[in-house]
Amino acid sequence: MKKIKIAITGPESSGKTTLAKKLSTHFKKSILVDEFAREYLKTVNGKYTYSDLIKIAKEQKEREIQASKENSQLIICDTTLNEIKIWSLEKFNKCEEWILNTKDNYTHYLLCKPDIPWEPDPLRENPFDRERLFNIHLKYLQNKSYTIICGDKKSRFLMAKKIINSYLT
Repeated sequence: MKKIKIAITGPESSGKTTLAKKLSTHFKKSILVDEFAREYLKTVNGKYTYSDLIKIAKEQKEREIQASKENSQLIICDTTLNEIKIWSLEKFNKCEEWILNTKDNYTHYLLCKPDIPWEPDPLRENPFDRERLFNIHLKYLQNKSYTIICGDKKSRFLMAKKIINSYLT
């Protein structure tokens, strides 16, 4: 059984988690790899340092590795190390070598466009230039298999479902 690993990526408040959860509910036998950064940031009340990012990245990668060992054809990842890399460079103007050099192995990326309203959240930091951050994500995905996910929640879900179904059949 060939594993299909879908990465959901994009700037803050672009609908990544909502889409990931809806897809994992729809595809009953899928495995959802939640965004570890959210869990971690809650434990430190949103106050993190540069050295926290490597901890977050390594745990995120470990969760993906564990998911790939499960007996499921479909893995849905609610973030990637790329988000951590982008955020590290944005916030600290540097990034750990391990994060920069770790290769990804996603079948397809779903890049969420920030064309939905910003939703305030104490763990979010950057409401004002989501389009610029989206373009950074887009640049990273050149030469990779990706689809831009946009529109309302229903449109986003239908687009993503169609992409995943194309891999499952």
